Amino acid sequence: MNVWYCSKTLLPGLRAGIVIKGMRFERKLLAAAYLSLAGCTSPCSGAEGLVATASTSAEKFSPSGAVDGNRFLFSSAWKGEAGATQWWWQVKFDSVREVGSILQVVGDHEFVLRNAPRRSVWQRSDDGMSWFDLPGTAITNEARLFRIYRLNQLVRGRYLRLNITEVVGRYPTLREVEFYDQTNATVPFPDWIVVVNTTHDPSLPNHGQEFIPLAKSCIAELQGQQVWLRSFNEEFLRTEPRPLCGFLSGNFKDWCEVNREDWRGTQEVLQNKNLPIWASCGGAQGLAILSETGVDKPWDCPHCRDPKNPRTPIYTHIGHTAQRPCGDYSGCIFERGLHWVRTVANDPVFDKLPQEFQVMESHCGQIEWAPRGWSLIAAGGQDSRTKTQCLRMNERPIYAAQFHIEMKGAPEVSERIMNNFLGLAKAWAVRNQ
Repeated sequence: MNVWYCSKTLLPGLRAGIVIKGMRFERKLLAAAYLSLAGCTSPCSGAEGLVATASTSAEKFSPSGAVDGNRFLFSSAWKGEAGATQWWWQVKFDSVREVGSILQVVGDHEFVLRNAPRRSVWQRSDDGMSWFDLPGTAITNEARLFRIYRLNQLVRGRYLRLNITEVVGRYPTLREVEFYDQTNATVPFPDWIVVVNTTHDPSLPNHGQEFIPLAKSCIAELQGQQVWLRSFNEEFLRTEPRPLCGFLSGNFKDWCEVNREDWRGTQEVLQNKNLPIWASCGGAQGLAILSETGVDKPWDCPHCRDPKNPRTPIYTHIGHTAQRPCGDYSGCIFERGLHWVRTVANDPVFDKLPQEFQVMESHCGQIEWAPRGWSLIAAGGQDSRTKTQCLRMNERPIYAAQFHIEMKGAPEVSERIMNNFLGLAKAWAVRNQ
């Protein structure tokens, strides 16, 4: 397998020595070997090597920034100029090459898809004049920061171009592009997580983003992407590289006020059971409602509920001091700040924690019971009125927690639970490769 691009920074797999076409290169020879492999004598500037060009470039963001080996560095990227209706970025190889896979990293925000291609297609050319679309590479509504294209068969060409006809934001950003000469090439990529904002506000970054620095405190090299609820579905997850796990934020509306259709993709993910998930507060309540009722039946809340014909009785409030209309929580009893949680099952996500520990709470709603296929693993501890503190789906690392490990207030407990959960997610990924 060859990776074709030039680099000022060696790929992680090249740092300690690799085998290239049967020859082993030790550390002191890596730079020369890497540039030789890419076919150039300096990063993307040699006349005989890979040359990157573009339709336009913003100041200080040249085309070569997308092939310099810095996958996630924002100051080292290509950005097209704002205001255009179409952009392209392309490379010219020193000779006709075969390509089977392409990795691209896009956008100019650490974890949100922003100023990135929305509609695009990869193309090849032998002469730089006549261009042909690569089958299977057309994207009409990009949702991913990181994407691996697997071509149906090897393609040969002297030039490759990403043709962009619509963007998310004002201009496209390519942080990095890598080309591989096999359709089934191993593309090393760090673990990454998807964080879902489950509120009614689709703007990003948003609620739940706090999961990312907490996870990074456990895995320094970890990457992340935040998406809004409607973008979270099986299609998003099937795209390579696949996320290690997902996190669902809390939210602020009672369930009778929620657009159920926004949760359809999450229901699909939950039914397939292929992604480890940690959901907090409203996200946890959402998983319980999806498991018990689903999105195709109406939802209610304790304010508007017909006690003789409840629609989502699995969701209740802690209590009331006065009756109020839906969406008015002034008569609700809340639990906020540090509260005690008591484990009622020996679950590995609570490994190395005492049976009772304190976590951050911020809710008036709660899950009344464990839905079918789930087990209660933590309940309210001393002085807590919350019945259900954490559920786990049977035989899956999928958790619904009423409390917030992502909130500041109990850092040691939060980091321990996060570290345990990420370990379970990595073990799940190994078993299901």
